[in-house]
Amino acid sequence: MKAESSNSLIPRAYGGSLRLAAALLITLALHGAAYASRGFLPAVNYGVGKQPLQVAIGDLNGDRRPDLVVVDQQSNDLTLLLGNGDGTFSAGKSLLVGPVPQFVAVADINADGMLDLVVANAVGYENYGTVSVLLNGPTGFHQAATYPSGAYYPRALVVGDFDGDGASDLVVMNQCVDTDCHQPGVVAFLKGDGKGSFQVMGTYAAGQTPHDIVGGDYNGDGKLDLAVVDFGGGVSILLGNGDGSFQSPVVFEAGPVSSKVVSADFNHDGNLDLAVTDTNSGVYVLLGDGHGAFSQATRYNAGLGLGCVSTADFNGDGNLDLAVASAGRTGSRVAVLLGKGDGTFPVEHEYPADTAPVCVAATDFNRDRATDIVSVNITANDVSVLMNSGGTFVTATSSENPAPFGQPVTFTSTVTPSLISTIPTGTVQFADGTTILATVPLDQNGVASYTTSGLTTGTHTIRTKYSGDPNFNPNTGKPIIQIIE
Repeated sequence: MKAESSNSLIPRAYGGSLRLAAALLITLALHGAAYASRGFLPAVNYGVGKQPLQVAIGDLNGDRRPDLVVVDQQSNDLTLLLGNGDGTFSAGKSLLVGPVPQFVAVADINADGMLDLVVANAVGYENYGTVSVLLNGPTGFHQAATYPSGAYYPRALVVGDFDGDGASDLVVMNQCVDTDCHQPGVVAFLKGDGKGSFQVMGTYAAGQTPHDIVGGDYNGDGKLDLAVVDFGGGVSILLGNGDGSFQSPVVFEAGPVSSKVVSADFNHDGNLDLAVTDTNSGVYVLLGDGHGAFSQATRYNAGLGLGCVSTADFNGDGNLDLAVASAGRTGSRVAVLLGKGDGTFPVEHEYPADTAPVCVAATDFNRDRATDIVSVNITANDVSVLMNSGGTFVTATSSENPAPFGQPVTFTSTVTPSLISTIPTGTVQFADGTTILATVPLDQNGVASYTTSGLTTGTHTIRTKYSGDPNFNPNTGKPIIQIIE
């Protein structure tokens, strides 16, 4: 039995099933050169449930295309938006979960090769928090199973193997330990049985008013640790013991009203770092030392009313950037902070979203090697999809395959823009495996060719690598398996 119902969802900006290509013709005609350089195209909005709070991304129907799952707080459900593979989304289903859902995680928790959903619900058994688990199957998601969250008002959770038994566990961040929130919140360890069931095994102190959580190995011992953001300011690090228990929290200062957190290696030193949003004062970056400690936080402007933060390499320079939901200062926008690769984020760009964005997530929706962004807009009851204009498709062909030994073979690489009409410039590198053969400039049509008669008898893997230019990210083509006889 499924707890599913149909949900009428259309792109709010353009109506019906209008495809992204047509929408972009309209927006580019209106905005012209404003979107000619690398950045994000105007948002396309899709309606969801009431008071959406957060979004997660994953292939939820097995078609190898990224889908969206949105937490709808007032609707007490999840909204699925199924990706078409080109940056547009089709109406999915609404899935019933527990009361006042706050957060959803996408993970294969029963190891069957299909992505499942785990939801933190703010209330449940006599206001006690709950976790809803929706297992995926060949016919869709099963009716949600419900488990206690370990305390009151859970706001977020982490999925991972925290006790080393090979099964997925949960750590749930609960804001309170009583209904009136007179006592500080806790994180609860829920042990998984590998089949999708969970049981609370213990709770651990995690700050005065915990508000967000992320997992990672912060001290390099191979055991999962926790970083918990305190809404009263700062972030607490709870080092894991590898058995589902955690050491006492160590607090590092961040913003005075810390809200959300993301963890990644921002400076290429092999250690996990943190980026923490502060509701009113910006993004604070704390660099990890690999032993569980963090540097003094550095603050970066990203607007006001900040919500979720996500990280990805948006401009293709090999360095991680940040995307932040920003509902204040200059209106409802997504702020993008470009990273230099040394842990600093000196350049900020802002892109309009719909009203009151509270969360963002990022992935490449159309497989053009340029990471896109989706924002959740709480008062608009929709999500905004911002497509990265720096994407291309790189194709490579051979003039003859198989080819006789000693005869010339011409390899041609064509670089075409995925979303805008500008012709890519730059160069294409041709390589035989790891051996560079030539670097050739693109012509006025975005085409580069290389001819050689020097390939030896046998099989060669010919690779093409596009350099990128001011408008487009670097990209690579699908290798050619060239046979010389």
